[in-house]
Amino acid sequence: MNADMIAAWAVENGFLRVGLSNYRRHDNAGVITIEIKRLSYLLIDERQGSRPRLLSRLFKDVSLPRAGESLQVLPLNQ
Repeated sequence: MNADMIAAWAVENGFLRVGLSNYRRHDNAGVITIEIKRLSYLLIDERQGSRPRLLSRLFKDVSLPRAGESLQVLPLNQ
């Protein structure tokens, strides 16, 4: 797992690049942002009517699902 793999997964799943290492997706439920760091990523889930959820994982601790599937550490459809 590395930053390029996370970035490719994000683009395949409808995230738009909004900065050097940031990707964001808007839908009816809210906004999800992925900030890619050097050895980890931060996922910010801002759903309407809920408090934002923050989750950080090291690349070595995560396996990427196929396109269209959620990251295992925080399902996108909750």
